[in-house]
Amino acid sequence: MTEPYPLVQRDGRWWLPYGLEVDGEQLAGLWMSDGDVVFLGPEGGSFAYRVDENGAEQVRLDYGVWRAIPDDLADWQQEVFRLVRDALDNM
Repeated sequence: MTEPYPLVQRDGRWWLPYGLEVDGEQLAGLWMSDGDVVFLGPEGGSFAYRVDENGAEQVRLDYGVWRAIPDDLADWQQEVFRLVRDALDNM
């Protein structure tokens, strides 16, 4: 199991802990290196994304169970999902 890459929000943008700002292209690179990515919310909480073995998109909110993408994502989670979509376009 790989260690997850935690991304934190600062000044409205997403950053790796060591200071690199993350955009869709860098996020795609993290996934292509077989890394797990966990977004840590600005006021707590977390958001992780994957495609399961059947090709279904899933999210894990607040380190809970993997499930289908809900319709009621918080604003910061919706922003993360847009970044995820951008990353998928760059793969």
